Amino acid sequence: MRKDQIVYPAGWRGNYTVVELKGGAGVVSINEKGEIYLVGQYRYAPNIYSWEIPKGSLTRLKDPNILETAKQELKEETGLTASHWKKLTTVHTLLGSTNDKVHLFLATGLQQGIANPEKTEADIQTQKVSWRKFYKMVEDGEITDATSIAAVLLTKLRYPDKLK
Repeated sequence: MRKDQIVYPAGWRGNYTVVELKGGAGVVSINEKGEIYLVGQYRYAPNIYSWEIPKGSLTRLKDPNILETAKQELKEETGLTASHWKKLTTVHTLLGSTNDKVHLFLATGLQQGIANPEKTEADIQTQKVSWRKFYKMVEDGEITDATSIAAVLLTKLRYPDKLK
């Protein structure tokens, strides 16, 4: 975290606190039935159990390759590997207070393996949901993670035939 003294575009001076993050990668993984894989885990800062797409930080690798991080997170959290990968976009989270950005991918051609979550993810669970169920979970406040919502909505817009 840093505190900068800045000059705003209107000319007045002030302080600005910025939380510096290394960014991350998130994966919308869709099986042959058109179901989305979600992971659920406790999130300390908001004190909630959260359902999200698999994602992780780029800080975990010494020479972070974004696609490799996405592949690693998908396998680690769900046990899945994918034969087809497409870059969806990059989103910035909390633009007003962080430099964080998350690179989003679509993974298809899934193969199930064994998950190997980190010790901090001991409570992680997975579930497969249809597009309708995902949308309902967002409406009902069960999914509140903005990155996951943006990633799945973009997938639905760009690849409507993939989600059932």
